[in-house]
Amino acid sequence: MEFIKLSEAIGVEVRGLNISEPIDAVSGSVLRREWAKNSILLVRGQELTEDEQFAYARIYGKVAARVSPPVEKRSYRADPDNPMQLVTNKLDKRGKPVGSLGDGEMWFHTDKCYVEKPHRASFLYAVEIPLSGGHTKFASLYNGYDRLPFSLRQKLEGRKVLQMYDYTKTEPGDLDQPLENLLHHWQPVFVTNPDTLRKAVYISRLMSIRIEGYSDDESRALIDAVADIVEAPQNIYEHVWKPGDIIVWDNLSCLHARTDWPREQARTLRRVTIEGEALA
Repeated sequence: MEFIKLSEAIGVEVRGLNISEPIDAVSGSVLRREWAKNSILLVRGQELTEDEQFAYARIYGKVAARVSPPVEKRSYRADPDNPMQLVTNKLDKRGKPVGSLGDGEMWFHTDKCYVEKPHRASFLYAVEIPLSGGHTKFASLYNGYDRLPFSLRQKLEGRKVLQMYDYTKTEPGDLDQPLENLLHHWQPVFVTNPDTLRKAVYISRLMSIRIEGYSDDESRALIDAVADIVEAPQNIYEHVWKPGDIIVWDNLSCLHARTDWPREQARTLRRVTIEGEALA
């Protein structure tokens, strides 16, 4: 296997790997190490069945079950119990979604930060890609922590952040409705990655709502200050998808976002996640 950096900030591409074939324990250990160190790991040109994608995911941990909102706010969700989730804007003959997270831009976030045990790794495998747009951006939370000004770090040290997601919105949720109606959990602002022992700042503009000990306005100012550092152009790798690409990323050390694309163009990827542990 050959490893090539995707950017100065984040990410590595692996060449010389055929995921459709069994991967031995030594190679699996190397892949997991490079993923943890670089936050995202890309392999191109793969032709994978769902079972082969599951087998690859299990190198990184136990496949996670899908998470459902505490109050269902959509009249229809496609195949909600299947751990292999279709991320697509395609509709069936009845005009209903065949997958989820179908259209449009998504702000920077980290997957399942709003549950007690956030999912550690996420995988996307590209099946059908639009002619333009629909890219995925990745931002390093390792670098975000390292670049925090001392005064900002002092304000956040030892604090918790309320992570929350409203399935009906593509922008940050609000606290005008009861929290029990939304997926939410208080998490540490700073986390230590168990594989690398590096610290990361666990804040995103989309899902971080309040900082412990601060008012709503103060919290939003702190969250935006962190997000401005994390989302700086020099801290981002933007992936332009090709069919057959598969990316695994570490939800403890990076954020991801999605760019928009023309609604009439199909975009379909297969997504699976890996269980994580409660954050101390």
